[in-house]
Amino acid sequence: MDALEQALGSVTGGKVLDVATGEGTFIETLLAHLKSYVAIIGIDAIAYTKAAGSVFCAENVHFCRMDATRLGFADESFDTVSISSALHHLESISQCIAEMKRVLKPGGHLIIRETHQDVQAEPQRTDMYVHHWAAEIDSALGFTHNKTFARQELVDLIEGLGLHNVAFYDVPNTDLDPMDEAAVRDTEEAIDRYIRYAAGLSGFRALKRRGERLRRRLHRVGIQWEPELFAVAVK
Repeated sequence: MDALEQALGSVTGGKVLDVATGEGTFIETLLAHLKSYVAIIGIDAIAYTKAAGSVFCAENVHFCRMDATRLGFADESFDTVSISSALHHLESISQCIAEMKRVLKPGGHLIIRETHQDVQAEPQRTDMYVHHWAAEIDSALGFTHNKTFARQELVDLIEGLGLHNVAFYDVPNTDLDPMDEAAVRDTEEAIDRYIRYAAGLSGFRALKRRGERLRRRLHRVGIQWEPELFAVAVK
């Protein structure tokens, strides 16, 4: 049994809220691994949700645009609330988590999935370096995008939420072929995209040089995704 099955396989989802859902990628994971669900709502502050809604065909899955720090739902509205790979994109993590807890029913499950920087292999370090370089460019452009957490920072954050039955599951992400053609191509396209984004910034030349060094590293070392930590807890 893999970490996803361990983390989600025993969770009866009921009415589910996925916060900062983006294009709904984590909803696909919930659909595949939750024991059951009644309905799933994905919310995001930007218009990814429109694209997600146009491609999802699962029954009782809906999307809407909403700020994660000001959820437009009544107290104790959901049986399960989740957030995936988004904490490091939030301007106020504490306010988002407070809202997630507010709309979660007593006895309901809070699910947090987050990438962290405690890498186990050199190809993972490639992903971490690219991620942090891109975060620096996003931040310079005025978007909230922080470096990924250390694993212990995530553990401390989650253990400090006052929840019950907290369980942690590690996803090492070391099984990907570092030279997988699709992964290398996607990463190189991301490097090119961020070089274009940085073109108007005052430090463009230095940022571009770093991007080109990352490209050379990508072709020399390869890439594996940074490890992830899953946490499942009960309110």
